[in-house]
Amino acid sequence: MARQARNMMKYVFRRILLMLPILLAVLIFTWIMSHMMAVNPHLNKLAGVMDRQALERELRRVGWYDPWYVKLGVYLKNFFSGDWGKSYIVLPEENVIDLFVKIWPKTIELMLFSVIIVPIIAIKLGVVSAKNKNKPKDTMIRGLAILGAGFPIFYIASLVQMFVGLQLYNFTYGGIDLPVVYANNPSLVRPIPDGGAGTGFRLIDSILYNNQIYLWDTLVHLILPVFCMIFVSLSGVTRQTRSSMLDVLDQDYVRTARAKGVKDRDVINKHALRNAILPTSHLIIGGTAASLLGSLFVEITFNYTGMGFYFLTAIYGGDYLVINGFLVFSTIIIISGTLIADIAYTIIDPRIVY
Repeated sequence: MARQARNMMKYVFRRILLMLPILLAVLIFTWIMSHMMAVNPHLNKLAGVMDRQALERELRRVGWYDPWYVKLGVYLKNFFSGDWGKSYIVLPEENVIDLFVKIWPKTIELMLFSVIIVPIIAIKLGVVSAKNKNKPKDTMIRGLAILGAGFPIFYIASLVQMFVGLQLYNFTYGGIDLPVVYANNPSLVRPIPDGGAGTGFRLIDSILYNNQIYLWDTLVHLILPVFCMIFVSLSGVTRQTRSSMLDVLDQDYVRTARAKGVKDRDVINKHALRNAILPTSHLIIGGTAASLLGSLFVEITFNYTGMGFYFLTAIYGGDYLVINGFLVFSTIIIISGTLIADIAYTIIDPRIVY
C-alpha cells in the first residue's frame, strides 16, 4: 500500500511537470493567434473615434511597435508574475484575473446543478436500459438519449426559451416578472448591505443576507438554462453507462454470481456497476471540468453573463488579453480535470496502478 501511494505521488508530480510545457505552448499559440486578429482592440477602446494622435499614443503606451519577441517576452514575464493584463473592451481597465473572479461564480452556479444531477440520473438510466435490453424501457431511454445528442444545445435552448419562457410569461400575465418587484422595491436590487463582503455567488449571498427576492430571482433565471444543460448532458453519460453495463453483464463472474443465487440488485450494484463505471467516470469528470468553463451557447441564448458570454464578447471586441486569459484558464481546468480523472481510476478500481 505504501509503495502504491509513493508511485501515485510520483505520477502526480510527473503530470504536474508535464503541464508546464503544455501551458507554455498554449500561451505562445494564443498570443500568436490573438495578434493575427483583424480587430484592433485599441481602436475599439477609443470607441472608434478616428483621432490619429490618440490612437498613436495608445499604441506606443502598450508597446505595439516593439519587436514581436520583445512583446512575447513581456507577455510571458507578466503572465507568470501574476499580471494577465487589463481588459480593453469587456470591462475596461479591469484586471483579467479580477474579471474571472467576478464572472466565474455565475458560471459555477449555472453548472453546479447539472454537474450534480446528471451523473445520478444518467447512470441510473444507463443501468435500467442495460437491464432491460431491447425492451420498451430500453427503447424509450435510448430514444431520449438520441434526442439529446441529436439536437444542438443552442437549438434546444431557443425552443425552451420560446415555448416556456415567453408562453409561460404570457400565460401567467407577467405574474413571475421579478423585475417589477425590483422596480417597486429598489432596496432589493442588491442583497449585500453597504459595507458587507459578498462571496460573488448570488445563491450564497441571498441566503447569507436573507434576501428572499434575490434568491428566487436567481433560481427562476437558472431553471431554463439548467434544464437545457441537463437534457443535453444526459445523453452521453447514459449511452456510455449502458454500453459499459452490457459489456460487464456478459462477463463470466456476473453469470457465476447469478448462478450462486446472488440477488439481482446485488449483482448489478456490487459486481457489474463498479466495473462498468470506470469509463463513465472519465466522461463525468471531464464533463465536469468542461462545465466549469460555462456553455457559450446557453449563456448567449439566455443572456446569462458568465464565462461563455464574456468570452464571446471579448472575441467580438478583439479584447485579446481576455481571450488569452480565458484560453489559458480553460487549459488549466481541463488538464487538471484529466489528472483528477486518472487519480479517480485508482479509487474506483484498485487494480489500476501507475
